[in-house]
Amino acid sequence: MGKKVLIVILILLFGVTLFSFFFFLNKDDEKSIDELLLDKGYSDNEVALILSKVSENDYSDVLELGYDKSLINILSSAEYNENNFSNYIEYYMKNKDSNINDIITIVNSGYDLSNYPASSLLASLVKEKYYINDNVARYLDYGNSHNADVKKVIGMVNSKADLGFYSVSYDSNLNYNNLVLVNKFFHLKEDYIPSDLVSLGGQYNRGANSRMRKEAADALMKMVDAAKLDNIILYNASAFRTYDYQENLYNKYIQRDGQEAADKYSARPGYSEHQTGLCSDLNVIDDSFEGTDEANWLLYNAYKYGFILRFPKGKEDITGYKYEPWHYRYVGLEAAKIIHDDDITLEEYYAYYIEKN
Repeated sequence: MGKKVLIVILILLFGVTLFSFFFFLNKDDEKSIDELLLDKGYSDNEVALILSKVSENDYSDVLELGYDKSLINILSSAEYNENNFSNYIEYYMKNKDSNINDIITIVNSGYDLSNYPASSLLASLVKEKYYINDNVARYLDYGNSHNADVKKVIGMVNSKADLGFYSVSYDSNLNYNNLVLVNKFFHLKEDYIPSDLVSLGGQYNRGANSRMRKEAADALMKMVDAAKLDNIILYNASAFRTYDYQENLYNKYIQRDGQEAADKYSARPGYSEHQTGLCSDLNVIDDSFEGTDEANWLLYNAYKYGFILRFPKGKEDITGYKYEPWHYRYVGLEAAKIIHDDDITLEEYYAYYIEKN
């Protein structure tokens, strides 16, 4: 009888010991999330912030992270978005030494940039209107090697100018009609001549190259008529040019000034916008046109008729040509307004609104 009692007592003692072991083993599992966070070292205020800003589904990520002041900085940011919490943590773990605001900006952009190191340059790039995610590697390469603001970085890369003019060549896509791009990367074939050329006459023309595509010619005449009401006299000096005409002109400039100099103000044959029939050199093909009443009127009004200043001042690195205050290109009303209002070039417009779509 005594042995049986002893055995029962031993079994009970063993059971109590086993229960106590598992109780203490699972003690943390019974703690509330705020208790667990306090155990990690977060203050009462920090715990309250975490509980108010983090979804219950993400509590495990917080506990796994342990105490980290950067987590509090993320949650305290005015730009914090609860839906991006996991992405913030993932990107932060790869970029622990980076500025928290840059990390938040990059993640909030919605672009897939998790494999790119966080930086102030990248954070600035993703905030720009004309940022194209496919170009991010070239943006960073150019931005890190040139002392240029982000607008210039994006403009250079979107226009392909970072690759070097004439370094690659593409056939111009004629399906884009008034928005066809012809520059130092996109070219027309030797035999290309628009099928709808019409001649400008009378007050609208004083040049030998008087033909333009019909829609562009109609728009030019409307613009000339409107300018006349403001006592501004405009007229075409040179419009459509054939491939052969441009070839002879370009070679003449090379003989006179050398190829490097000629390339700054004259297009190589096939790469001239004049072959599109969509542009016109107005009035005086000379730097003296800059600052005249006629040039100023065009700067403020040409876009209203679908024309843009094709080679503006300050954009030489993007267009590849010196400033030409007389050279206007027809692109249509919608594109002209965007290009004018946003102070971009046709190259930049083409990259964002046409090429990337």
